[in-house]
Amino acid sequence: MTAEQWGAVLILLNGGAITQGQLGEKLCLEKSSVSRLLEGLERRDWIVRTKNPKDSRQKLVTPTPKVLETVEHCSSIARAILKEACHGMTEEDLLICQSALLRIISNLNEGA
Repeated sequence: MTAEQWGAVLILLNGGAITQGQLGEKLCLEKSSVSRLLEGLERRDWIVRTKNPKDSRQKLVTPTPKVLETVEHCSSIARAILKEACHGMTEEDLLICQSALLRIISNLNEGA
């Protein structure tokens, strides 16, 4: 699973079905990039795309039960990497890093 796929799957699992456009906004991706990303996820049967009943021009993206097994495996790997990356850091160190990263993300979103 690529980093982009991981991000898309996590968004879908945490927020439920959303439109392709909304997913692209959350991931800061262009429409063509979102389409390619979703094609890869669809080939693996990790998502399904259906017409939005409120607007037939839009597609809703929904995670499938099949992706949950992969997410569990990837989550355990991510937790192990995070534990290693944060080795020797205090809770205060982690909060400072988190605050700085959130500010960077905010700055980038303001410029978009």
